[in-house]
Amino acid sequence: MEATAALDFSAKDVRLGQNFLLVGSDAYLTDLVSDLIRARIRDLAAADLVIIYGDEVKAAELNDLLDTYSIFSSAKLVLLRNAHLLLKAELDILAAYFENPSELQTLVVTAEKIDARVAGWKKIRDACQTVACDPPRYSGQLQPWLQRTLAKLGKTMNAVAAETFINRVELDYANANNELQKLALLAGDNKQITEEDVLRSIGFSRAGTQADFHRALGGRQVAPALDLLEKMLSSDWASLQVLFIINRFYMHIYHILLLKKNHISNAEINKNHLGDLFPKQRGEFLQFAENYTLRDMPRIFDILLDTDSKIKTTAASDPVLLTNCVLRLLEKA
Repeated sequence: MEATAALDFSAKDVRLGQNFLLVGSDAYLTDLVSDLIRARIRDLAAADLVIIYGDEVKAAELNDLLDTYSIFSSAKLVLLRNAHLLLKAELDILAAYFENPSELQTLVVTAEKIDARVAGWKKIRDACQTVACDPPRYSGQLQPWLQRTLAKLGKTMNAVAAETFINRVELDYANANNELQKLALLAGDNKQITEEDVLRSIGFSRAGTQADFHRALGGRQVAPALDLLEKMLSSDWASLQVLFIINRFYMHIYHILLLKKNHISNAEINKNHLGDLFPKQRGEFLQFAENYTLRDMPRIFDILLDTDSKIKTTAASDPVLLTNCVLRLLEKA
């Protein structure tokens, strides 16, 4: 069964006895989905809540927990956090539970990652509704979350204010939520949060934004690009996340160059062909494309593919691999 994205998850059809596997490293999304499930189960039954941790629970304790019930209730909700840290004995017990799960017990299993090639994890995954709790890979992924959260707060932002907000918060749902809550307080009784509110609350403090990194890549500016790369990595951006941002940047450049080769004007490209970019970004990307040619693209994508393979398969330092990648990308043939 295909995983449900955390932001698309709805608890309205959740039932007691249904089990969930929340996979991903974004703690904000994990807590969001867990809280929705807990609230729904609480509405359905007077269920006991038990929270355990994969790096602490022992086999005997886990076995007893899954097989026994409280004398004070007939239902139980078990939240097993950090299940990716379970040892083999505990993982086997958890997997065995799903061979005959109880209809009076719901398990919510959270793990940063799983290896579905392992028999235990495959059995758990197949028995649960899987919810993907991955952090945003690029700023545009914050847009749906922003609109939904604004609606819950009873607030709105125009396009300029939303773009300003997204470009200044860290690429992290928890941080973005904290900043949005502060903005809502700042706006007070005003229903609309303005660009001025965003600038006053957040300012220009975000280091290493994607927009700045894009400008460095677009201008083929080696020193600023490496400086921003270092700041992103030191701010706990995952290596593959940074590589995804770079790859997405060059996909936009490639798209623009192909359109220009077919004699489509900049004005038409801006208006009709760059829907994935914010309006302000479209003009910038058209300028960035002036610094590249179609002849550059095969070499660039070879470099990106080579870097992706090395990050996944070698013991070399990821910062070194990404630094070398950026140097090769910005080198003029």
